[in-house]
Amino acid sequence: MNQPKVYGTFVKRGKNIYRTSAYIQWGDSEKSLGACLLLNPGSASLDKDLSIVLDTTGSASGLIKTVDPTMEQLIHVVEGIYGNNTLITGRFHIYNLFNLQNTRMMHAVDQFEALVNSGEYDITESLIPLEELQSHPWLLLGWGVEQKARWKNLQLIKEKWRDLISKSKVPTFGKKHKKTDDYYHPCPLNPKQRPIMVSELITLYKQKFAKQRFPTHATKPNLIVDLNP
Repeated sequence: MNQPKVYGTFVKRGKNIYRTSAYIQWGDSEKSLGACLLLNPGSASLDKDLSIVLDTTGSASGLIKTVDPTMEQLIHVVEGIYGNNTLITGRFHIYNLFNLQNTRMMHAVDQFEALVNSGEYDITESLIPLEELQSHPWLLLGWGVEQKARWKNLQLIKEKWRDLISKSKVPTFGKKHKKTDDYYHPCPLNPKQRPIMVSELITLYKQKFAKQRFPTHATKPNLIVDLNP
């Protein structure tokens, strides 16, 4: 099996670092294997030399050296979906509701809210072109289920992403909260729960797409059925 590598683009503005794009690569193909929409970037970072470039110039792209637990979970999910014994080739793209890198969820959202309110961060920065979203065969939703009344901007960017997904007609899946329109993050804080979550997400994928066969290079299907919950 191809050993996946993770690549990302980072921008530094003031004291804050933003990861503006990221994908996991198997083999050499640029075809999409799928994508996910999470909350915000975690601890994955560039290697030492590229980190110096980031500090010096304010931007850098390349191989991510430190692969965090979320990346590892996503690798397990993709390999489980396409088959652990299959030669996978292509890219799995990682999107976020906001691009601010922060490993502490509550603090990250509060910081995001403050940056938007102060005008230091454009709330629409994380949105991608419709054509790019339509290039993916499916989208895993997993931005988390925590809600606070004060998180007005977070709710707004969720709505903007939902509108974009609806227009794209790209099928989605994820472990949805029973009482809200939110989805559990694919990487639980408790390490013992992570294999269970991987298994649940693979099962949800199979339930959603049982009648659709996406090849390992994930070319876009001729017919995309809107399977949004």
